[in-house]
This record gives sequence, C-alpha cells and structure tokens, in this order.
Amino acid sequence: MTIARFPLPLRNALAELVIAGLEEEDAAAALRWLASPAAPPAGAAAARLAAVHLIDAGGATLLEVHAPHAEAAAAHAARALRAREAYRGRRGPAAAPAERAVRQAAALWNEHLFFEVHEVLEAVWKTAAGDLRQALQGLIQIAVAFHHHAHGNLRGARSLLVEGRARLAAVPPGTLAANTEALLAATARMETAFRDATTAVSPPRLEPSA
Repeated sequence: MTIARFPLPLRNALAELVIAGLEEEDAAAALRWLASPAAPPAGAAAARLAAVHLIDAGGATLLEVHAPHAEAAAAHAARALRAREAYRGRRGPAAAPAERAVRQAAALWNEHLFFEVHEVLEAVWKTAAGDLRQALQGLIQIAVAFHHHAHGNLRGARSLLVEGRARLAAVPPGTLAANTEALLAATARMETAFRDATTAVSPPRLEPSA
C-alpha cells in the first residue's frame, strides 16, 4: 500500500477538497482538475482551488510550493473521485449524521484515504455518546493504524490496531452503518504483520450496511 506523505498544508488542503467532493460539485470539479491539469481550471473549480491555497486566484497551475508533489496529488485526487463515485452510487435517503459519516468513510477507506476517514469520523465522534462513540473511536483508530503503517510508524500502527479492534469488538453489531464484524475478522491476524516493515499489508474493505 502506497500513501503519499504530503507537507501538512498540502495534506490539509487536499483533505478538505476530498471530503467536500463527496457531496459538492465545485470541490469535485477541483479534484478533476488536480487529477488531470491539462488546461487551466475554470469557474467554480478555480475558486475552490484558490480557496484552499492550491493555486493563486486566476492562476492556471499549482502554487510553486506544491509543484514537486503534483504527480502524487493527481493520484490522490483520482482516488478521491473514485470514492465520490462509490459513495454517490450507494447513497440512500437522508440519514443521521453518524450514518452519513460512516458511509462516506467507507467510500474513502476503500480508496485507502485514511487521513480523510479520520477527519470525517472525528467530526461526528466529538458529539457522540455511549456505544456509538466507542465504535466510532475504534474505527478511527483502525484507519489511523493503516495510515501509520503506510508511513513506517509500525509501533503506532500496531498499538492503534489493537486498541481499535478492542473498542469495535466491545460494542453490539449494527452500532455503525457498516459491516464491522467482517472488518474485525479481516484484521484479526494483522497485528503480527504490523511488526515487520517488509510484510505487505493490504487493508480490508469496509462495506457499508445495505
């Protein structure tokens, strides 16, 4: 699994677009330009890119500070667009905030956009309580474990994986709008793999509830 390590300003700007792009057309248009910047961005896409400081107002290219990361940013944006397609393809009637967040997180998770998963889930975790809060924290910890593993932080990854799995296992099935039982089963043997940087780790899919 390859996850680009972006400087913090670029990471945060991309995350803002990725998350907004699940629902908002101007953010999705900005992602399309990032994925394939063959021509200057137009209209709402240009405004959105300027708003997160990826281009200058009226600019046609990434800011010079971001230019060395253009290829990685394009790949990131392409994954975000696939996540948007998956999310919108399975989006149902209006849902409670936690359910909506979990469905968004599942789409992002399956494209290995784990930082964005953390951001989406943390927003609802802050106000959740009881089993829902525990389940959200567990899912966040597992997502961040995969993020840390991809960046070589094996100790942090292993610790978060263990803690996250324990939290998820302690709540009733169905607490989240996702198949967490399958996730627990798929990650049961990964603690050992997380001890070795040379062992390939393929994050399991997170499937939203039907």
